[in-house]
Amino acid sequence: MIRLTVTCGWALHWVNKPEAKELFEFLNPYLKLPDRKLLGGKILQDAVSEGNKVMQMALKEDPVGVTLTFDGWTNVKNEQLLGVVVITSEGRPYVWKADDISSERETHLEVMEKTIAMITELKSQKVNVCAVVTDSASAYAASR
Repeated sequence: MIRLTVTCGWALHWVNKPEAKELFEFLNPYLKLPDRKLLGGKILQDAVSEGNKVMQMALKEDPVGVTLTFDGWTNVKNEQLLGVVVITSEGRPYVWKADDISSERETHLEVMEKTIAMITELKSQKVNVCAVVTDSASAYAASR
């Protein structure tokens, strides 16, 4: 259910809608939908934990090495975020993390430090990084 919610891009409160309850009751009268707090709490945490385990295994077992890609953007709260996606040699992307960098200066020196820290973290997890890809923002281009 959590996979369906995330894949479809639905907000977690869809399970509390009367129409959703009516549909699931029609499909199976004995099925009880979880509340959105339960769906967004323990169920979501378990799904993320399981997804992280799968990602770690795939990254560690990659025979060639992974590509570290990152890009910056601004979210709806006007926070500067640095998103990191790790791509396996077979082309499978895994969202690794997103850091709030609003309070940090973004020069090529800081980008290089963050890149080295990410590579070091991945290496400590026994993940081989063979390439780094960034966007063309000036700080990223200068850090190359």
